[in-house]
Amino acid sequence: MTADGTDTRVFDEVVCMLTEVIGADFLLDVEITGSTTFNDDLAMESIEFVALGEKLQQRYGERVNFVEFVADMDLDEIMAMNMDRLVSYIEQCLAHPSGPR
Repeated sequence: MTADGTDTRVFDEVVCMLTEVIGADFLLDVEITGSTTFNDDLAMESIEFVALGEKLQQRYGERVNFVEFVADMDLDEIMAMNMDRLVSYIEQCLAHPSGPR
């Protein structure tokens, strides 16, 4: 928990997954925050998005469907997606196993 009462578990888990997908060397000079974008800040390529989706499914199972999550976005939305948006989606899925609300 942070000082404001926010649970950072999911955020920290996603950061660990990103480290595995992108590589620790690349992330040495990057501070990942809620506003960190996958495209501009992390320069993720499509294959890395696929790898992240696989990591999310391995960790959370069918409750978190990354492909379905991004399928409803246009390309600009995907390019602008940040950590806060992904973490919020995951937390909603975990809180409501029948799907995010």
